[in-house]
Amino acid sequence: MTYDEIFTACFPGLGTSPAAFEKMADRKNCQALEHWEAGNLLGYALLKGDRLRLLCVKPDCQGRGIGGELLRRAEKMIQENGGQEITVGGTDSRLIQGAPDQAAAFFAKRGYVLGKAYEEMRGDLRRFSAADFSLPAPENVEFGWYRGDLDALHRAVAAVDEEWVQYFGADSPVFCATVNGEIASFCNAEVWENCLLSTGENKVGAPGCVGTVPAFRRRGIGLKMVALACEELKAQGCDTCFIHYTGVGPWYAKLGIRTVLKWHFCKKTLG
Repeated sequence: MTYDEIFTACFPGLGTSPAAFEKMADRKNCQALEHWEAGNLLGYALLKGDRLRLLCVKPDCQGRGIGGELLRRAEKMIQENGGQEITVGGTDSRLIQGAPDQAAAFFAKRGYVLGKAYEEMRGDLRRFSAADFSLPAPENVEFGWYRGDLDALHRAVAAVDEEWVQYFGADSPVFCATVNGEIASFCNAEVWENCLLSTGENKVGAPGCVGTVPAFRRRGIGLKMVALACEELKAQGCDTCFIHYTGVGPWYAKLGIRTVLKWHFCKKTLG
């Protein structure tokens, strides 16, 4: 089996195409550790610096110690290169940014510290309509693509999360809710060519960095904004909605968007 075939066997619910996998795996910039038997690749680990980008073992070969062996080799390689800590995934990875929920016990047993869980979610835009959901919001709220002052947008984003400001540039496709001209809620609404849900046959739209300014929360504004942003992505030809790296899965589930992968931040001190 190839790298992408083993990945797909481990995560069948994603449907990631071979081309999307290769772009996100970035294998040319990684060190690869492999486990072969009788001429067959059964598992591998991809390392980039002190980050374990990916660890995959064929499902029918799991439980035989292959994953543990690959992990020990990865830890040893990082230590030999002067590293003192190993991180699973890493926030720069577009594959899986932590330890998959189904592998959490595997890593915990080997001394890894598990952090908060996050989710990757999918929605079907082919039959999506905001009108199908109960989305009460104040009547004075206006929704649409943001065409206003970039500094004002950055101030609104910083009020939610200062680290997100970097993701809102002059050319970012930003969908907003405004009240009397003031930004109440916002999100990037992008088309993603290569992501976990790219099958090679679909077009993926991703509402990301979704936030509501504190003064406007708990009024239903943010959820209605996401629903309308999904309609806009659908109008652009997207048939799949991808909610990436979220800690509020039940909130998105109100729009029929479902979790396809849960993962945990995960790291271990070496030595």
